[in-house]
Amino acid sequence: MPHVPFRVLLLEALRHFRESGFTSESDLQEWLLKLRYALEQELPTDEESRKEIAAVLQRVYARDLRSGVVQRVPGVSRYTIDRIAPSLRAELDRRIFASADLIRLNKQAAVEKTLQRFSGWTTSQPPGGSKEPVRDVAAEIIKPSRQLKFERRRVAIDQGHKLSASLSHIVAVGSGAIGCIWHDRGEHDRGYDARPEHLARSGKLFLLSDSWALDQGLIKRGSAPYYDDLEDQAAVLPYCSCYVTWLTTPRDLPAELLTAKGRAFVEGRPLLEAV
Repeated sequence: MPHVPFRVLLLEALRHFRESGFTSESDLQEWLLKLRYALEQELPTDEESRKEIAAVLQRVYARDLRSGVVQRVPGVSRYTIDRIAPSLRAELDRRIFASADLIRLNKQAAVEKTLQRFSGWTTSQPPGGSKEPVRDVAAEIIKPSRQLKFERRRVAIDQGHKLSASLSHIVAVGSGAIGCIWHDRGEHDRGYDARPEHLARSGKLFLLSDSWALDQGLIKRGSAPYYDDLEDQAAVLPYCSCYVTWLTTPRDLPAELLTAKGRAFVEGRPLLEAV
């Protein structure tokens, strides 16, 4: 049977119930089935959405391995990146799967919300119908499905930020990171809807609680907050564009965070002299 555009079918259904009113549950269910089919025919399939988000994240992945990771983990060697490449690739695959699943759930929610709006309007129609303009009603009903394209784009951007953060975190840990500095986009972009608690962290230094430098007694324990203790690390929360730049040597830390042994390390003196 030829496909009837969803909007055309929706207007037909609205006119039907405007003229007759809500008189039968079976009549409503019959229209809901037809509308669901027409709407799902017009939305991207799950496989099309997966391919689309995969292409976006693969571009982020290639860009980050080419230049992004080096900017967020200064001094990292190509050898280190190549050595942990399997872990980076696994993170890309994991992020593609999670993103595609999120888009699928958003699509299901948009379809259900659209049909719920239609059902809600229909069941409110009095016997004998009404004179309500159906085009205005249709414009309200289709809003959730119209928003879906925008939502898919938001998901792609957000998941790109999350992938970048994960890749730099993996590389940083593989490079022996000891801490990081938080950066909030809202510090330079007034149009960005920054979370106040994230904006307050911008420029602040955090340590890693299990770093080699702490284990060797080069850094004073508790001298700075621990990044590991944050439940909302950079780019973890929905639509968070924060990121961190990683520190891999005590030389990158303020002197007040270092022990006597740490200062000796930074100055190149034998560590035994500081014990």
